[in-house]
Amino acid sequence: MTTRILHRVTALAVAGVLAVGVSSCGNAADRPDNKSAAAPGIGAAPGSTNDSVDGVATEQAPVYWVGTGEESDYLLREFRTPVTSDIADPVARAALTVTAAAPSDPDYRTLWSAVDTVGTSVTPDGTVTVDLPAAAFTAQLSEQDARMALQQMVYTVSAAAVTAGLLDSSTAKEVRILVDGRTGYRAFGAVTLDDPLTRDPALAAPIWLIDPQTGTDPGSPLTIFARILPSVHNVRWEITSGERRVKGDTVDGPTPGTDPTTGTELRTVVDLEPGTYTIRVSGTDEQGHTIADDHEITVSPAD
Repeated sequence: MTTRILHRVTALAVAGVLAVGVSSCGNAADRPDNKSAAAPGIGAAPGSTNDSVDGVATEQAPVYWVGTGEESDYLLREFRTPVTSDIADPVARAALTVTAAAPSDPDYRTLWSAVDTVGTSVTPDGTVTVDLPAAAFTAQLSEQDARMALQQMVYTVSAAAVTAGLLDSSTAKEVRILVDGRTGYRAFGAVTLDDPLTRDPALAAPIWLIDPQTGTDPGSPLTIFARILPSVHNVRWEITSGERRVKGDTVDGPTPGTDPTTGTELRTVVDLEPGTYTIRVSGTDEQGHTIADDHEITVSPAD
């Protein structure tokens, strides 16, 4: 294998990227399983951008955002589908989305400023290089928020490399962030970019609501699909419509010996009448704080 040359692309239509799926994040694979509707077809990602149709990879890819409220110390994940063929490189497209797109879920946020150009490269040994203009770092952040923003980029571009088949999921990954082609930049006025970065597993949200997705019309019956890490207790799911509770139940905790980075899977099928609903999965962490992820959906009348 050969190293891909660092190349620069511009975002002609990043704002046109559609949000088709929302979930929290964890340390499980960045591809949903085959039973999930969160990112249909994602398993067909090409081995490289050279293998994509007409040179353009159009698969859905995960993008990570920063939470709000009780989830402000966590990264959460949405699956996005490009609606433009202007950007072929999946890693560059993911990096630009972090800076220039807005999360679908109002409970998520980004700490980056919009830019329209980025350089990227991926080496076989797992090093992803992202070269951003200084304009991406316009916000002046605390050191904690600056590190969260950098992890937002690290999670997203490393996931993009795996999703697109440029790196194997088992490959250890480092992300080197350059600014205008140089190292040593003081990112967000708080963190100096000297060394490559790796994912901080402590930032992965302990509750993921993978399906149904924010803003979608999944029809009925629908499947609620979520994963909960063992650090969360007293877990339950609930469906509400306005102030009215429609359905809900508790979720059994993980069995002894469960991988702490995988946790418990929730999958349940429910029938709903036409209407607008909020799907919520919640629990408490070891400090007793409530952790939750919720998505608003619409169920239309059957044809």
